[in-house]
Amino acid sequence: MQGLYTYFNNKTVNLEDIRQKVFDGLIEVPDFYNSDAKDKTGFQMLLPVLLDEAFADKLDMNELHENQRWLGILAKKAVLAWKKENELELDRIRKTVYQDIIQQNAIEISFWHLFSSLIEYARTQEDRKQGNFLNNEPSPEHELKITQHPYYTLLNQALHPEKGNPPAGFLEHDIELIRRLYTALFKELPEYLAYKEKKSVGLLEEDEIWKVMYRKLFRSEIFNERMQEKDLHWSENRILLEVSLKATFKHLSAGDVPQFKRNDEEDQEYREFFNTLLDSSLENFEEDEKRMAETITNWDSDRVALLDKWIIHLSINEMRRFPHIPVKVTMNEYLEIAKAYSTPGSAGFINGVVDKLAGKMKADGSIKKSAKGLMDNK
Repeated sequence: MQGLYTYFNNKTVNLEDIRQKVFDGLIEVPDFYNSDAKDKTGFQMLLPVLLDEAFADKLDMNELHENQRWLGILAKKAVLAWKKENELELDRIRKTVYQDIIQQNAIEISFWHLFSSLIEYARTQEDRKQGNFLNNEPSPEHELKITQHPYYTLLNQALHPEKGNPPAGFLEHDIELIRRLYTALFKELPEYLAYKEKKSVGLLEEDEIWKVMYRKLFRSEIFNERMQEKDLHWSENRILLEVSLKATFKHLSAGDVPQFKRNDEEDQEYREFFNTLLDSSLENFEEDEKRMAETITNWDSDRVALLDKWIIHLSINEMRRFPHIPVKVTMNEYLEIAKAYSTPGSAGFINGVVDKLAGKMKADGSIKKSAKGLMDNK
């Protein structure tokens, strides 16, 4: 979505920049410089027309007078420069996305490392209490059972493997941050206090307290402020982190050690998905814009929020290019994106438009599903 916005925004900027460079350099062209005043005026008036035709790929050199063809060559050179700049822009967008994929893994590792540190801090608090008060009776063992939580054991195996290097985290956590978070979030958390008091707990209770605590950290103001300081794209990466945390929680619930190390095969799959989706959206842009204008009958398509347009473009191109993904799965994914990024009424609007577009595209064969993709393609 950001890639589409960036590409089209810069494409427009590049277009104006190229136009201006051509006009600025016109006076230095010998064919213009050596012309009489009348011809110069004619060339200046003709150049914008030729540029428009060249950018629209409609410029026919045979239709130009012999003394005007150099202008046509100038216009075509401008278009080649514009296309090259757009290609460079696409390369920059792809590299940025690949870097984001790597960074996202580091952000999740950072989160779980912080969460693990908070659990360990509970033990240090107990040690400090006994050190300060020699006659203090140690707390009952069951009150520190969070440090023996089965998920905590699995998580530490992932963060501190017996062999090889630990996964690289995104953020270093100082003790002051851990202390603040523990005091603000967990020390007096009702669910945690109730959990501490129980002498024994079942698997469902272990599952629930972990879920409560990690979500409490994820939503905390202190944590989010720290991440905003460290990550310029936190508002976007926060949403991706939430998805990753849910996936890791499922692994822990199943008794699996999370796999935080980079997976080249998985990374390549992400890249291919992104490239296919971006390329398809650009390739079918004009056609999809027409489809959209015909479908949005009660609203001027030019007044549709730009972000909503990008979401619609991406959703129908995912339907178009990934036959194994069910239509409903795609729709649900992009509705969640709309809820997170766009206006309050966008999700309902997008749902209606995409549903109509999907129906038309199924009918004309633009959307063809196979295997798992046929699950809801009725």
